Amino acid sequence: MHRAFWAAGHIVFPIYSFDKNLKCACGNPDCAASGKHPQMPNWQNVPLFDDEAITNMEEAGWFKSGYGVRCDTLLVLDVDARNGGVESLSRLIYEFPSINEARLEVETGSGGGSRHIYFSMPEKTSLVQNHADYPGIDFKSSGFVVGPGSRHVSGGEYQADGYPEEITEAPADLVEFLRRPERHRTVYNGNTLDLANEDIADMLTHIDPEGMPYEDWSRIGMAIHHATHGNSYYLWEEWSQKSTKYDPDKMEYWWNHFGKHGDPATMGTLVHYAQKNGWVMSVTFVADQDLVFEEPMNSDGLPVNISGVDLTIPPGFVGEVAAWIESQSRRPRRHLAVASALGTIGNIASLRYTDERDGVTPNMFTFGVAASRTGKESIYQACIAIHKVAGVGSASHGNIKSEQEVLRNLTRHQACFYVLDEVGILLQKIANSQKRGGASYFEGVIGIFMSVYSKANGSLMITGDASEELKEKMLKELSQIEKRIEANEGTRALEARRENIKYSLSSLENGLENPILSMMGFTTPVTFDTLVDYQSATNGFFGRALIFNERETVPLTKDNFKAPPMPDNMQMAIQQIFNAGEYSIDDFTRVEYRGEKIQVPTDDDASAVLDALVKWFEDTAKKERAKTGLEALYLGAYELVSKVSLILSVAERVRTLEHVRWAFALVKRDIEEKIRLVVGNDREDDAPLVALHAKVSNLIAGEEGETFGVVCGKLRRKKKEDIQLVLDKMVEEGQARVETTKHPKNGAEIVRYHLTRG
Repeated sequence: MHRAFWAAGHIVFPIYSFDKNLKCACGNPDCAASGKHPQMPNWQNVPLFDDEAITNMEEAGWFKSGYGVRCDTLLVLDVDARNGGVESLSRLIYEFPSINEARLEVETGSGGGSRHIYFSMPEKTSLVQNHADYPGIDFKSSGFVVGPGSRHVSGGEYQADGYPEEITEAPADLVEFLRRPERHRTVYNGNTLDLANEDIADMLTHIDPEGMPYEDWSRIGMAIHHATHGNSYYLWEEWSQKSTKYDPDKMEYWWNHFGKHGDPATMGTLVHYAQKNGWVMSVTFVADQDLVFEEPMNSDGLPVNISGVDLTIPPGFVGEVAAWIESQSRRPRRHLAVASALGTIGNIASLRYTDERDGVTPNMFTFGVAASRTGKESIYQACIAIHKVAGVGSASHGNIKSEQEVLRNLTRHQACFYVLDEVGILLQKIANSQKRGGASYFEGVIGIFMSVYSKANGSLMITGDASEELKEKMLKELSQIEKRIEANEGTRALEARRENIKYSLSSLENGLENPILSMMGFTTPVTFDTLVDYQSATNGFFGRALIFNERETVPLTKDNFKAPPMPDNMQMAIQQIFNAGEYSIDDFTRVEYRGEKIQVPTDDDASAVLDALVKWFEDTAKKERAKTGLEALYLGAYELVSKVSLILSVAERVRTLEHVRWAFALVKRDIEEKIRLVVGNDREDDAPLVALHAKVSNLIAGEEGETFGVVCGKLRRKKKEDIQLVLDKMVEEGQARVETTKHPKNGAEIVRYHLTRG
C-alpha cells in the first residue's frame, strides 16, 4: 500500500525487517525499534521519490517488511491502547465529533484498539504532539508513522480501513485546540507555571551539555519535552549542538520517544541543573509567586505550609503508581494504594539510590490497615506485580518464619522485601511469644529487622550458631549442585545459583555488605491497633514504620469496575528506576548492586525547609515529653520525612520543596495517629476518659469524618453516654466540628463529626 500513499503525494520510505527473535535487521543487536526503524538515516529529508526510485527500492525488496509515512502534510492520531489511548479517544470524539468523519483508519497490529487515524494538514502547521487531557494519544504532524500493510513485532499486520486518496481534512476545531501555545503550562514544586520558550532557553544557557554524562544530557531533553508538552524540539536540538553527543540522525527519534519514556524527568530536573550552575529564578518565572515565596514559618507555627496537601495523591511518579494500584481494587482504597506505592518504589530504588544531603536509603516499614473484605487483596496483588515488573520478585517474600530465615534470605539476595498479608496476626504471635515465652522460632525476629534495617549503608556480621547453621546448609546445597553440573545436568539457573552460594559463603565470613530489608504489611484494625503501645512505639519498630488507615468500613463498589493493565510507560519507569540504565536482571541472578549509589540532590528551597524541620521536630519532642512521654516519635520523624521525600524524588532525580512538603504532612499525620493509638491503649486503666478521647479522635480523623452511631459501633464496649460526653467536649473545645447533611435518597439528617486538624 506504500504506492497508494506515494501516489497521493505523501513521502514514504522503507523500514528494516526483523527476524523471528524480533531482532532488527539494522545490525545493532540492542536496537529497540524493531519494526519501526527507517532504512534511510536521513529519512527526515528524503524527497517525494519518482517512479523509478520507488520501483528500484521495490525490486531490491526494501518495502518487503514495511514502510514509514512522513507526517509533514498529515495529522495522524496515534492511539496507544496500552497507555489509555482508547479511553482518551472516546473522550476526544465526544469533544470533537467530526473525528468520526475520518476516511482512513489503520489498526496498528498491537491490538486492543490501538490505531492510526489519518487527516490531511497544511505543511508546517505547528501543533502539540501530546495533550495532558488525552493520555495515550500522540497527535503527529511531524515525524512518521508505520504505514498499513507493514509487519508488526506482535506478529500481526497494520490493517487499513480506507485508502490514502480518501484522507479528509483535519477538523478545524481540533486543529485550533492543538495549536502550539506561546507559553507552556507546567507544574513545579506544586505550583502552576506558564513558561515561555525564552524562559527555558535562558535556563539552558547555564547548562553545559558537553560537561555532563550522557544520561544527564538525555534527562535534560526529557525535562524540556515534559515542560513544553513535546512542543519545543528546537530548544533541545540547538542546545545539544554544543556537545559531541549531538547526532542529527537520531535527535528527532529520541525527542519523539521522550513522551513515552519510562523515566520521568520534569521541570524540577531542569531548574535544578540550571540553578546549580548559577541561574537565578526570576519572580516573573512563577505564575503565582505567593505560593512559592512564602515565609519559612506559616501561621500554624509549622516550618512549611501544608494546607491543601492531599495525602491520597503523592506528587510525581509515585502518585501515578498509587493511582494504578488503587485502580486494581473494586472498592476505593486510596490510603492503602499510597502505602503500597511508597513501599514498592522504595524497594526497587533501595539498592541504587540514596540522598546526597542525609545519606538515607529508601527502604521502609509500612502498614496498611483496613476492615476485612474491603479490597486489601487486590492492593496486595498489585504490589507483587510491581516487584515482578522490576525484576525483584525472587527477593520478595510473603511470610516470616524465623530470625534465621530472614538471614538466609539476605544471603540469597542483597535485598529482602517482605510483603505480608494479615501481618497483624503474625505480629500478635511475635508479641505473645515475647511476653509468654512462646514459639522459639519467633524470638529475635523484631530484633533482626531493626538491626538489618539500620545497616543499609553498612555491614551486618553474622556470628555464632546462626552462621554455622547457614553455612552447613549452603555447603550441602553447593555440593549437590556441583554433582549435577559435573554430570552435565547443569542449567543456567543452577550455575547462577552456584555463584550465589559462593558469594553468600564469603559474606558469612566478611559480613553482609549493604543489606536491604523492608516490610509492607496489610491487616485489620481489630488485629493491629492494640499492638501499638508505648513500648512498641518508642523502642523503634512501629516508631520507624508508617501506618495508613482506611477509615471507611463499607466502601462502595466502583461503577463499571474493570482493573486496567499496567501501562507500558509505567513498566518502563519501574524498570528504569531499578536498573538505572546499567543492566537488567532476571530470575536466575542475585538481586544485588555493589556499585556507587546514585545520590539524589536536594534543591535549595527543599534544603532550607529540611533544616527548619530538624529544629521543629526537636522542639516538639520536648513538648511531647511532658505530655505523653512519646518524644521518641518526633525524634525519629526527620528520618521518615527524608526517606519519604527521597522516594518521591527518585524518578526525577532531584528532591524539591513539593516532595518535602508532602512528606512532612504525611509524617505529621502519622505521628499524631500513633500517639492517639498509644494513649487509647495504655491509658485504659488509669485514665479511661483520656483513652476514650484518643480512640474517638482516631475514628473521626478520616476525610469523611464519622457518625455517632458508627463510633459507638466500633467502640461497642464503651457506654454511649461516655462517647457522647467526649464528642461534646471536643466540639466545645474546638477539637472537633459537626457537619450536618441530608441523605441523598430519603432526606434524613446525617450528623458527622470531624477531627479538627492541629
